[in-house]
Amino acid sequence: MATVTAFQISGLKIWFWSNDHEPPHFHVKRRGEWEVKVFFLLAPDDMIETLGSGRPSQKELKALTQLAVTHRLELLDQWQQIRESEAGE
Repeated sequence: MATVTAFQISGLKIWFWSNDHEPPHFHVKRRGEWEVKVFFLLAPDDMIETLGSGRPSQKELKALTQLAVTHRLELLDQWQQIRESEAGE
């Protein structure tokens, strides 16, 4: 597991799985409450997939979406670096 370095949000765990599937995405979790996948190359309305029964607030979803759109290139670069390092091992 690799921590997302493009941005951080206090109280949330944000990470990539090094051997995760396409399309590029990262995971976000508020411990004990909810977890989502953020597919940062998709359109903002299609970007978030909720995992489990909990759901982030609209404010949290908006913040995640805005940060993902703003940092798309950095996120893609980190996604590719992590996958390349996994393939090279």
